[in-house]
Amino acid sequence: MGSLIEYLKRETALNALEKTIKHAQKVQECVRELDNGIQMLLKERDLEKTHDIFHNVDLLEGEADSLRRELQKDISRGELDPNVRQNLSHLIKRIDDVANCCNGVARRIATVPVEFWEQSSEETIKLIIEIMKTTVDCAQFLDKIVIDLVEERKNVKEFARQINYYEHQVDLFNIKLRRSLQETHYDVNFFTIFTVGNIFDILEAISDSIEGVADYIMVLLTGVE
Repeated sequence: MGSLIEYLKRETALNALEKTIKHAQKVQECVRELDNGIQMLLKERDLEKTHDIFHNVDLLEGEADSLRRELQKDISRGELDPNVRQNLSHLIKRIDDVANCCNGVARRIATVPVEFWEQSSEETIKLIIEIMKTTVDCAQFLDKIVIDLVEERKNVKEFARQINYYEHQVDLFNIKLRRSLQETHYDVNFFTIFTVGNIFDILEAISDSIEGVADYIMVLLTGVE
């Protein structure tokens, strides 16, 4: 795994590294904009503004995809050791998974009829907002851990620890959310219930994907220090 770290130290790698950081930062924008949309939906109930914000998530995810494709082209064109190429590709893919999850939530949640949210308990609404807030807290370390990986690698372990902490908090909130949902009577279409369950699975997967990035970076550092 040390081959990737050696590659990161080369001046010729600067362009790819800058794009990797930009990619991580664009993915963070997806997380923050999804939070804005959920806040608008559940607190303000302004459906028109909510739709616009969720559309922005889709646009940001598209921009993240463009950066990912540029990075993959750079990697494929460079004369890289196969292990380095594979390690970079896996890292980029894990970062991109975060944006994909955000867009998955945004696209699906926009289809849920307002009646569902009106019938939801205050506890349910509070837990959804708390999950999203904690996910944003988790995502704030995404670019930090990538930047530290490509620079001095002094705080990677601490950033990974913080990511793991927030991911675990999301898991705990999610358990409470599932309980709250089952304690509430809903008079909505069965497919709505199915869709909402799918939304919350993907919502939880955002922090899981961020943790996946941190875990993979820790693997890359194994045996280097």
